[in-house]
Amino acid sequence: MPITRDRSAQHKVYIPSNARENQYLLAKFELPDALLAKFADQIDSGSEQPYHDFYQTLANLFFDVCDKHEIESGQFVANDKFIRVRYSPEKITAQTDQQIIFLYNPKYHSGHKAFIESKKRVRKLKLLFLASGEEIRHNSAKFHSKVEKAVEAYSSLLGLDQGAVRLCDHQHLTYDLFAKEKGVEGTQAHKLRSIENRFKAHDVTLEGEFDQQTYAVVDMPLTKRIQSLFDIDKQAKCPYEDLYTSLEKQFIECAQQNGIDQGIMIANGLVPVVRSKTDTVISENGELQTIDFNENAPDNSFSAHYSRRRLVDSVQFVFIAAKNDMSSYGYGKFLNQVHSAMRSFASKLNYQHKGETMSVRLHQHVGLNR
Repeated sequence: MPITRDRSAQHKVYIPSNARENQYLLAKFELPDALLAKFADQIDSGSEQPYHDFYQTLANLFFDVCDKHEIESGQFVANDKFIRVRYSPEKITAQTDQQIIFLYNPKYHSGHKAFIESKKRVRKLKLLFLASGEEIRHNSAKFHSKVEKAVEAYSSLLGLDQGAVRLCDHQHLTYDLFAKEKGVEGTQAHKLRSIENRFKAHDVTLEGEFDQQTYAVVDMPLTKRIQSLFDIDKQAKCPYEDLYTSLEKQFIECAQQNGIDQGIMIANGLVPVVRSKTDTVISENGELQTIDFNENAPDNSFSAHYSRRRLVDSVQFVFIAAKNDMSSYGYGKFLNQVHSAMRSFASKLNYQHKGETMSVRLHQHVGLNR
């Protein structure tokens, strides 16, 4: 085999044929005084819900823009909650005190809807564009371009300043690491090019400054079988200390043995949120575990976040790609290392591949101001 072909093969990653694809774009902007003044007749300060008509008017304008740009699923959110999107065979929207979660199948689900908190002036308005149809990843550049035009039209309609809108494109691939062992036939080969490079192949160029992120979150349910492998004394002050410290040790060992020099273990029930920032900081924010990361200056370390007194349903392992994890081919080698590390980790736990899952979600994001 020629050397060039061999090197190319090292940078390809094979994922199950039944991997689920998601793409959504989130546009958000602060609610300026000028916009309130422009629609002052829609605000009733004497009402218990003074902003209802105002938000609904903005939502209707947004839905009109979506229809004109042939966007089948647009969600208008005015409640200052953190937005999450996940694949689901059923269309469900769930809310907590801090989050609004959209579950849907892009192949079948579409429609516009507004989610508003009518009693208060929110800090930011958010516009969620959900990709629909088939071959989501293949058509991602086309959908991105369509959304950019819609955002430009809506921004002009409201009279927003240039650069006031933050637009983020989120793309996911989700699958069971042990799908083959469960009888799933066939694989997909990916080099996992950056969003920028994939878009260029479809003649779509990202204008202006932007930041990109690639990371993987692996979710491992803490089954009773796995719990039984460790010394858990429920009468002890810290009954789950051995469980979590042992998992942390094995996680770090397996990662390092497979060429990975940074990773985060989360076993506190919080939702990991990775953000591109100048400094790397990991902190708890209510229901969220925020992970600020600078891909240009990674700290090359491991950390674990858990409570020794609390048993969680699952443990999540976060692997964030640094700048040097992207080769001339893409992030395929990075994800192969993640796969190898987690397979080694599962082996240490005597994983029951046919009956136990280990879900991998690859995230690729790009953010820009419009």
